[in-house]
Amino acid sequence: MTKSSNWESTIKPILVLTICSLVASLMLALVNSVTAPVIEANEKAATLVAYVEVLPTVSDATELEEITDYTTAGITGAVRAPDGSIAMQASESGYNGGMVNVIIGFDTTGTMTGIHVDASSQTSGIGTNVALPDYLAQFDGLTASENIAKGQGYDAVTGATYSTDALFAAINDCINCYNELA
Repeated sequence: MTKSSNWESTIKPILVLTICSLVASLMLALVNSVTAPVIEANEKAATLVAYVEVLPTVSDATELEEITDYTTAGITGAVRAPDGSIAMQASESGYNGGMVNVIIGFDTTGTMTGIHVDASSQTSGIGTNVALPDYLAQFDGLTASENIAKGQGYDAVTGATYSTDALFAAINDCINCYNELA
């Protein structure tokens, strides 16, 4: 074997692939550094819209005051409206590690004023059914007086055990956080 054939058959391809990988990695890092702040801002805006949706006394997100002094596990954010009503966001792991995100509003008496569920990371047509309005209607009138459980006045989604468990856990996180903050 000659020096040039060793260069052509082994070293040169390794060197070319290494350089291509480094360039691709740098490009991905650059794109990430540009898009990460935009994605974060869009996620925050969507969360604020959901907070306003579950708090009927609030017409604009600028009225909301962020709450940070909670210790309830699973809670990823909480806000208070001028009238004292509270909304909180909880995330729990559903099917295959995908998160089920729940935002619930409670008035000052502990009655739920609205619920917003994002189950888009769950199996389409099965786990995502935990976010359907017809399914969520069973929680109308929910109060923060006690945690909820499947089969005790509340139904599960057939075939979506993990997603349903995550939804119920997130709802209970919100109930516990409301009781901590109220």
